Amino acid sequence: LLIFDEVVTGFRLAYGGAQEYYGVSPDLVAYGKALGGGYPIGMFCGRAEVMEIVREDRMGEDNYVWTASTLGGNPICTAAARAALGVFREPGTYERLHALGRYFRAGLARVLARRQEAAQVLGDGPLAQIAFTRESVKSYRDMRAANRARQRALMLALFQRGVFLNPMGTKLYLSLAHDESSCDSFLDRMDDALAGLT
Repeated sequence: LLIFDEVVTGFRLAYGGAQEYYGVSPDLVAYGKALGGGYPIGMFCGRAEVMEIVREDRMGEDNYVWTASTLGGNPICTAAARAALGVFREPGTYERLHALGRYFRAGLARVLARRQEAAQVLGDGPLAQIAFTRESVKSYRDMRAANRARQRALMLALFQRGVFLNPMGTKLYLSLAHDESSCDSFLDRMDDALAGLT
């Protein structure tokens, strides 16, 4: 059974998420975040024969699996998701997001190089992350081995400059609300933040 967690990649890398982008078809998929267009929502889906075991009309049968969702089914959130899906379907959406992602990642790399940081930029499409290591990052363990103290110092320095990042790391996700000027504003603040770090 192949399960994809598309909470981050769903509707960001492509309308069909990482599965469309990389050409892999999972048996089950979990979605969230972008799906709600800013509203909290969660969803899972899968192949019909796999989803058969969660059909509510089968409750009480030996092979029934009960499911529940904290973030699924709220009428306002599902209306927001429906509207967001309509926006994601518009022509040029993913071309724009990917072009902006390339622009942003190139800018991040330039700032890191200018400040001679032992770091690299990871990501694809509108997703980016800074890893404070020169070693190849191919797994969660590789990322955990990066200089997390430097990552935290940058996060705090950016916070002092009006940029709030998730305290879990330097994950940077672009949306349709961003443009090159918002990327440039972030890059200027990041450059200033790194210049102030010792």
